[in-house]
Amino acid sequence: MTKWCETCDRPVEGEVCEVCGNPIGSPTPEPMPLRWKFFVVATAIYLVWRLYQLIVWLTH
Repeated sequence: MTKWCETCDRPVEGEVCEVCGNPIGSPTPEPMPLRWKFFVVATAIYLVWRLYQLIVWLTH
């Protein structure tokens, strides 16, 4: 994963930005937003429900 200089808004290869000279720390991953967690859970519930309907339809 490429490091990013927030000051210059550009990718950086080393530990120090070549343009502004600021040290670059390791990127911290942002947590997944709550709406995406809800979307994943809702999608899983929907797919399980549709699978249940398919099984019931095939057995009749």
